[in-house]
Amino acid sequence: MTNDPQEQLRIEFNQWARAGKGESMEKGHRPVGTQAIERMRVPASARVLDVGCGSGWASRLLAGSAIKGRVTGIDISDEMIRIARESSMSFPHVDFETASAERLPFSDNEFTHAFSMESLYYYRDIPRALAEIHRVLKPGGVFVAVVDLYWENEATHQWIDTLNVPVELLSTDDYRRLFIDAGFTNIRDERLIDPTPIPENYTGSSFKSREDYEEYRRAGSLMISGER
Repeated sequence: MTNDPQEQLRIEFNQWARAGKGESMEKGHRPVGTQAIERMRVPASARVLDVGCGSGWASRLLAGSAIKGRVTGIDISDEMIRIARESSMSFPHVDFETASAERLPFSDNEFTHAFSMESLYYYRDIPRALAEIHRVLKPGGVFVAVVDLYWENEATHQWIDTLNVPVELLSTDDYRRLFIDAGFTNIRDERLIDPTPIPENYTGSSFKSREDYEEYRRAGSLMISGER
């Protein structure tokens, strides 16, 4: 086992990709991710960065709005990026790069919008990642992030012991302060609720019980946004 946090993440998410988890993550995250992306109001000419894009489903969703612009997805996992590229062949204005959020391979002011779905709490240096996202956004640009694992959603705390990589457990106020420290303004937070009915015979592996899953769904996902 490597002591390099970036390499730990790459190895773990490569394993997820090989196990086919990209598809299950899309299924689980898309109902809330779609709500967040709708709130971004991405114009046709937008230049969008999808941070921690995984299999690329959100990049493709964003591309449906940025029809005259471009969407770039980045992920630490080269296997996820391979899957994203293969799944996005019919989207000529979408591209993907293997990269760390803490060291984005882009110029200053390159994007009008940035999006992150369920990736912020995996970063070992969240302040640096937020500073990088702020750097590559144009003045007036918008960053929207969604996380399920946060302090106020107690049911998700059980994930910490089951994940093979360290994560950050932060509160809504913690995230707001981090956004402010990175230079973002007009910080807003909102809880997004997944409207998908819970099957009566729920047997998912993410929670110890159906009751925990119901508690998680009631708390909702935390969406936090800021402007450059």
